[in-house]
Amino acid sequence: QDQVPPFSTQEAREIIETELGSSIDEIFVEFPSEPIAAASLGQVYRAKMRGQNGEEDRWVAVKVQRPNIMNQIALDMHLIRDVAPFIKRTFNLNTDFVGVVDTWGVGFVDELDYIEEAINGKTFMEGIERTPLSGVVFSPTVVDELTTRKVLTTDWVVGERLDKSAKEDVSILCSIAMNTYLTMMLETGVLHCDP
Repeated sequence: QDQVPPFSTQEAREIIETELGSSIDEIFVEFPSEPIAAASLGQVYRAKMRGQNGEEDRWVAVKVQRPNIMNQIALDMHLIRDVAPFIKRTFNLNTDFVGVVDTWGVGFVDELDYIEEAINGKTFMEGIERTPLSGVVFSPTVVDELTTRKVLTTDWVVGERLDKSAKEDVSILCSIAMNTYLTMMLETGVLHCDP
């Protein structure tokens, strides 16, 4: 999911400008020609946002939804739903497999609403701040004025992938991650997949 070929930056720029109602140059001091990462639903750029009202310019992550991804997901889910009864009969599954597919579909569609993702990030932070994990785990701060259904802008966070971490740090980081997911499930009630 995180090593998908990117779509063109020109398309991404057009989506950003359409969604935000301004040109890239009006919003950003620097905007790269290539994304920093591309995934199945969108891709991310590390850009420098133009400061406003006396604020300094700052680095942000700009997540842009893939063009026509909703149509692609709708088609995929339709095809899976069509074969669900056949799979249920073939493997003698004792479950509402069509219902499971429908639930997956709702989840995929929800993932395509970056405003909802922004709200979830804020809700996650409000909940986690009331736990012992406050100050240890966080979700990047959302830049509301640069966030729409198809563009999500957050503060840029410097980090590293777990598979690139020092061996001695991995067990500590995994313990923090496990505590975070248990806290979300058992205390806050909000499951955030990218803390």
